[in-house]
Amino acid sequence: MSTPISTSTTDKASALHVYVDSIESGIVKLLLRDERGEWKGYNLPATVLPPETKEGAWLRLSLEPSEPPAAINSETLRRELSTADSGGDFSL
Repeated sequence: MSTPISTSTTDKASALHVYVDSIESGIVKLLLRDERGEWKGYNLPATVLPPETKEGAWLRLSLEPSEPPAAINSETLRRELSTADSGGDFSL
């Protein structure tokens, strides 16, 4: 059984600012600062972007806890993902 999640409003002060570096072939590269203040790139499906977002735009990214989607069992998902993971090193 899952624990209820607080529905308090998101603290805007804790939101991250991200830079839209590029959008190509349905993939967006977002730049975020890491804990040392260095910019790191992260690729995500461009479908996560607000409509009409262009390269060079700044976005505010905030995350909040959520209940899992109705059709997804978190334990099953974790088990499936861990079965597919060899646990070995990877390279970029």
